[in-house]
Amino acid sequence: MMQIHAWFGDLDLATGALLRSSCSQPAQGEAGEAFSPDHAAGTPYPIPQPDLRALALKSGLFSSDEQYNAGLREAAIALVNSRLLAGATAEQDLLFAVQAIDDMAQALNLLEERLYEWSRLHSQKIVHGRDLAEGLVRDGNMGTLARAALDLRSSRRGLEEEVILAVQSLAPNLSSLAGPVLAARIISRAGGLSNLARMPSSRIQVMGAEKSLFKHLSGHAPSPKHGIIYRHPAVSGSARRQRGKAARALAAKLAIAARLDAGGCSLSSDLAGSLSSRLSAIKQRAAKAKKPAKG
Repeated sequence: MMQIHAWFGDLDLATGALLRSSCSQPAQGEAGEAFSPDHAAGTPYPIPQPDLRALALKSGLFSSDEQYNAGLREAAIALVNSRLLAGATAEQDLLFAVQAIDDMAQALNLLEERLYEWSRLHSQKIVHGRDLAEGLVRDGNMGTLARAALDLRSSRRGLEEEVILAVQSLAPNLSSLAGPVLAARIISRAGGLSNLARMPSSRIQVMGAEKSLFKHLSGHAPSPKHGIIYRHPAVSGSARRQRGKAARALAAKLAIAARLDAGGCSLSSDLAGSLSSRLSAIKQRAAKAKKPAKG
């Protein structure tokens, strides 16, 4: 018996008999169980492919082309909805949240810049940012803009707190090593934790410095030593000549942390200590190199 799996049920291809229906109410053309391409992949259709419409009408599941079309449309919508829900993961939420924080930061900069320029019409006192907005919140002319800037700043801070909690749950090793805010940005730049886990440490090291890297590849600039990981104290706190080595050491540990998190491993107690030892060794070698040779 040649059995095939169609969107409306299982069919015996030889007799055209309907073995199992996926439609809960065929009389109204409603699709109950969504068609699964993964299930059908195990039983490929013969060549040439059978006329599913004709088989469905012959089996009596649908009485007309219009009813078949309506059932097919509802089954397709149900399948798309299930795929969209499957893609709404905690990781995707994190990526959108990080992008939203960046958008809010850009909007806040525009608002505060406009508020500053407006305030200079009435005062020569130079005040920027939150202090300026708080000082003008009760102003008759600029109060509305000042309150909007303060509300947006508060909303961004609240979203950042949610991102911190989310990334600590999603990537505990990366959060512990890089800090939750930087970890979230690294994951966002990579397009997801699974993508980050597949990246070599050399790519993680220069992530965020793509323009400088392209200039280097075209022969117009030196090779960048670090990208967004510069914000980590291990890099920003190192001496200028040691930052390249510190960034390379940090990127190597971040790559390991990402792979541990992508594999669902628990928090490792060795990564931070290993990074600290590596950074200490870099500083010690640099200190020895500075010592003058004894005559």
